[in-house]
Amino acid sequence: MEEQKDKVGFVQESCITNGGVRTVIHGMFAPGAMAPMHYHTEFNESFEVLKGELSVWNDGKKIILKAGDKATIQRKVHHKFKNESEAMVEALVITEPGYEPFEQNIKIMMGLQKDGLIEQLSKMTPKMIPLGMILTDLSNTHLVGGVGLMFKVMSLFYNKEKIALRKQELIEKYCS
Repeated sequence: MEEQKDKVGFVQESCITNGGVRTVIHGMFAPGAMAPMHYHTEFNESFEVLKGELSVWNDGKKIILKAGDKATIQRKVHHKFKNESEAMVEALVITEPGYEPFEQNIKIMMGLQKDGLIEQLSKMTPKMIPLGMILTDLSNTHLVGGVGLMFKVMSLFYNKEKIALRKQELIEKYCS
């Protein structure tokens, strides 16, 4: 598989087909890929590394997961992850119970990747903030710290109806 900076992964098992038991995402994380400190209220999240090494902070404790290792973060527990290595990391990201909007988030990110727009998202320019707001909402991601505060303040400046319309457009374009 050719490595590329903007790979995001794909839905490997959908909660739609397994009665809501879980969502399994086959994630691909380039060197430096990370998610800032956050938590989820709707599901537990597990990381099972298939290839490479992934650093996960679970309630302030850093765990380095290698191929074959798994860690589960309970709902409402602050966590983040980062590929601190120089190689691509592949990991299963599992939500229990399954969470269809999380799957939509991944499908949208896959579509943005295909359209050559995913790298723009990582820059979080003012134009990209509404998209970031949509994706964090779909993935039930509650950002904490400075990034979370920035999103809360910035959300005051964006038209909620326009964001809801954009969210629906993204779901129709990439999740159908």
